[in-house]
Amino acid sequence: MKTNEANIFIFIASIFIGILIASNMNFSEVNNKVLLTPAEYQEVYDYNRKLTSDIKNLNEKYNDYYAKLQAYKENKNNKDHVLDEMKKEIYNNEIILGNVDVEGEGILINLSDASDEFQENVVDPSDYSTRIVHDSDIVNVINELKIAGAEAISLNGQRITDRSSILCWGVFVELDGIKVPGPFNIKAIGNKDKLYSYMVADGGYISFLKIRGIKVDINKYDKIKILASDKSYDYSFMRELKEK
Repeated sequence: MKTNEANIFIFIASIFIGILIASNMNFSEVNNKVLLTPAEYQEVYDYNRKLTSDIKNLNEKYNDYYAKLQAYKENKNNKDHVLDEMKKEIYNNEIILGNVDVEGEGILINLSDASDEFQENVVDPSDYSTRIVHDSDIVNVINELKIAGAEAISLNGQRITDRSSILCWGVFVELDGIKVPGPFNIKAIGNKDKLYSYMVADGGYISFLKIRGIKVDINKYDKIKILASDKSYDYSFMRELKEK
């Protein structure tokens, strides 16, 4: 009888100990959870969105390159077809680099210094520099055009490329070593409605220029022509990286 009671006691004690062990394990899991502040959560969320966007872009590039590779393989015996594809690829790259005349729908922006009579709503009427167009103003307008999706941009007829430099030079603006006088004529090829809406939106840089009294005129066109860049670059230091 005593033996049975002892067995029952041991059985109950074993169950109780098992429950305690399970409870401790669960508590441990709860304690190991990381709680984020709202700011940390937003940072992680934004980072996750960026990674997702980067992965999507990489997948699109991969699919594009894979399709081109397959096309080359399928037509490897057709030299004329492969040569045509290579010429097309080179031509597209030349367009992106600004070495080809292009045309398409877009917008035209004209910027002129404020008139001497302008006083109302000026940031500082006594500061004449706020009423003239500076190199930084042109750079900011061009950057906003790029953000809005402009595919090609020119300033007073000169093509803007990835290597263009814009500097202030007295009453002129120097673009790639050439002095450009005002008023400044900026052409941009892209979705004309999207470009126009983005540039005239409140809070954009154009609205800031208008507050300073800068004369701004923006118009949409079905066809805009932008000539190729006449600049050529020689690379003296860059070399192809060859893996060993």
